[in-house]
Amino acid sequence: MRRLSQIVPALVAAYEITRDERYARHAIAHLRAWFVDSTTRMNPNLLYAQAIKGVATGRGIGIIDTIHLVEVAQAAMELERLGALRDPVLGATKEWFRQYVDWMTTHPYGIAERDNGNNHSAAWALQVAAFSRFTGDTAQLSAMRTFFREKLVPGQMAPDGSFPRELARTKPYGYSLFQLDVMGMLAEALSTPAESMWRFTTPDGRGMTRA
Repeated sequence: MRRLSQIVPALVAAYEITRDERYARHAIAHLRAWFVDSTTRMNPNLLYAQAIKGVATGRGIGIIDTIHLVEVAQAAMELERLGALRDPVLGATKEWFRQYVDWMTTHPYGIAERDNGNNHSAAWALQVAAFSRFTGDTAQLSAMRTFFREKLVPGQMAPDGSFPRELARTKPYGYSLFQLDVMGMLAEALSTPAESMWRFTTPDGRGMTRA
């Protein structure tokens, strides 16, 4: 999955720069294999992520593992914009991401990840937002803007812009950087010409500028 998240964006970038159809065809081949072809496609859920033998068949915190697919969805969206990604692969790939978002937002594992309270919650929201951008799900995007404004920023960011729940961990510097990265990507994914999540601040000044 990590390799996929590097290969597809690289191929799409190469196509955007050169307009060499070979790059687009190869990127589409990866999308078809992962999300479309019934013999090779992944299931749009993480029922077994971060399982522990003898303890749990899967856990909500495993949902953070598919954060790598954010780059894939972004690349697919760009490939669609360039006119290279078309049906039936386009429609089938979007349907996969629709189904995954539905699972993430309704299954108990997804709810648990949403309510985790640290970087897991932000990573969950980033995935829902990025995948919903690709599929055109305006309702989910609106819900994630509300989640960003009402839960993530006031609930996870201190008035000085730090992330206390990350600072309390065993590797506070790395986790703080990761959380800042995720929150920045989320702000970018959710911003519109009429509403910038980068400029959003709470009454006491918490927001991405402070972070």
